Formats: sequence, structure tokens, C-alpha cells
Amino acid sequence: MLSKTTEYALRAIVYIAINSVDGHKVGIKEIAQELELPAHFLGKILQDLVRKGVISSIKGPHGGFFLHRPASKINILEVVRIIDGLEAFKKCGMGMKECSDKHPCPLHNDIKTYRDHLLKVFSTKTIQDLVDGIRTGKYFITNVPEEA
Repeated sequence: MLSKTTEYALRAIVYIAINSVDGHKVGIKEIAQELELPAHFLGKILQDLVRKGVISSIKGPHGGFFLHRPASKINILEVVRIIDGLEAFKKCGMGMKECSDKHPCPLHNDIKTYRDHLLKVFSTKTIQDLVDGIRTGKYFITNVPEEA
């Protein structure tokens, strides 16, 4: 459902939210290494998020990325909209141009239910919700090492 770019963006924002407390800023190399993401690609994603006002950055020896507004004020849909747009929530599941409630494809009602639910989740769930789940140990954003 989500593009790799959006997946990386969400993971990075959550990582930044967890690690940018008390004025601490997180560097691109740290984020890329900890989340096992390609640094060059991640850098482009983060700069785009800075330009769009989701996160902030400061250059220099004590620079890095940080949240300039509370994680509770950034919902998942904002990130999805910025990176992928909302076309996925409107497109026909079978690729028809004129698929709608009045002129549905055979999958329209099933896909519409799924999309509407996902849209609601993305609209209501915030970065803070994701951070809280990680802090409790219930969820993870880093890969779990394989057991030998």
C-alpha cells in the first residue's frame, strides 16, 4: 500500500521523535545505520520532509534532524500525502477510469471498505502514537536480529 519512500519516511520520523529529546538532534548517518536504510536515499526523503515542514534540520557539528512541533500533531496521513499523495485512496482496484459508487467495478465495495478504514487510521494515528507503542516494547522500527 505504501511506497518504500513513505515507509522510510515514517520510520525515520519515529526514530527522530524518539531520539530528539531535550534539544538533541539526530544525524543522517545514525538514522540510516540504526534503521538499516540507504543514507543517500534517506537524505533526500528527510530534506523533502524539512521543505514541507514536517521536520526541521540544522547544519553543522551539533546539527541534525529534529521535530519542531509535537509528534502528537503529526499524523500518518500528512506524511503519506506529502510523499505519495492521496491517489491510492481514490484509484480503482482494477484500474478502471470510471469506477465509483454509482458505476463500480467488481472489487469496488471490498476495496472501498479497506481504503476507508486505512484512511481513518492514517488520519487519526499520530507519530506520537507510534512512538508510545515502541517505548512500551510492543512494536519495533528496527530489524530484529535473526536467532541462530
